[in-house]
Amino acid sequence: MKPSSVLLLMTAILLAVGLQAAHLPAAWLFGPLVASALFAVRDWQATELPRPVYIAAQAVIGTALGAGFSPSTLLTLPRHFAIFAFAVVFILLTSLLNGWILTRYTRLDVATAFLGTMPGGAGEMAAMSDSLKADTRLVVIMQYTRLLLILASLAFIAPLLTHLSHPVSSAHPATALAVTPAPPFAWWKLVALGLLACLGWLTGMRTRIPAGTFLIPTVLYFLLEISGVSLGRWPWPLFAAAYLVMGLQIGGRFHPSTIEAIKDILLPVCGTTLLLLSGSCALAWILTRELKLDPVSAYLAATPGGLDSVAAVATELQGDTAIILTVHLVRLMCVLIAGPWLVRGCAKWLGRVTNPEGVPS
Repeated sequence: MKPSSVLLLMTAILLAVGLQAAHLPAAWLFGPLVASALFAVRDWQATELPRPVYIAAQAVIGTALGAGFSPSTLLTLPRHFAIFAFAVVFILLTSLLNGWILTRYTRLDVATAFLGTMPGGAGEMAAMSDSLKADTRLVVIMQYTRLLLILASLAFIAPLLTHLSHPVSSAHPATALAVTPAPPFAWWKLVALGLLACLGWLTGMRTRIPAGTFLIPTVLYFLLEISGVSLGRWPWPLFAAAYLVMGLQIGGRFHPSTIEAIKDILLPVCGTTLLLLSGSCALAWILTRELKLDPVSAYLAATPGGLDSVAAVATELQGDTAIILTVHLVRLMCVLIAGPWLVRGCAKWLGRVTNPEGVPS
């Protein structure tokens, strides 16, 4: 192992331990992420883990998401369909507003601005960029810059919301600030968890199911739970290792050229992201009132962050993952299906508005 890799790993672990001592959520995700991004931007060590390793880390976390489902949530979803639809449309419209602001006040073309603000994932938005003639590099940079800001908000807002949580009319369990060590359990439970993780890994490696690495083991875990089979959770060291891998991989996607490429649009991107987070807070307040949801779960459902990062935080905080995943998965599907049409429509409309003669701007 290279000396720079050893130094990166040590820095990541020290940051994770420090954040955990400060009682910040998902410390073993955020600490390595910050360390990896810093090393990558400074050109000290660009982390690019093998895809099977990254998928395996996601699968380990996905097996624990099912523990957050509760039978009462299954009754909540159909009764409050309008609220879920509103939550998805609200974030989509707020993201489109951000794209319009960037188009109006920066030199970004319409396709790049809107794909950079869409609440999907950087990979999905990058895949759309070529067909929509957007600047793929800027789209990815904008997506990851926004992701870092959203993750930072999760790190600081989640503990605040936890302290502000009140037990009155809350039908869901209170969240925890840190992963509690799993109690001893029989070896067959560990084997069953391993099989679920393997299924999630195979789904992520062999299929294109959106968030299938999380979704498949989560659903299977939940089905076992309602059947009376309790599997418990992974041992804490394995959880920490999975978070560590995810953090290193996400942070390693930044490069020295990132700063130069985004220098002219950094402030507008940060400003629109803060606007989006303000909308998320408002939406979380609505979900708390209408669904009687605890504030942390409501904010995780409302945040426009990437599904993998939000799922990791939800797992550690033991939020109501049924509602969180439902909102994020439906929103992701809407973006994947309607995203290209929305971008093309906005490009044509804004082209007519800003240039009546029809000359491409």
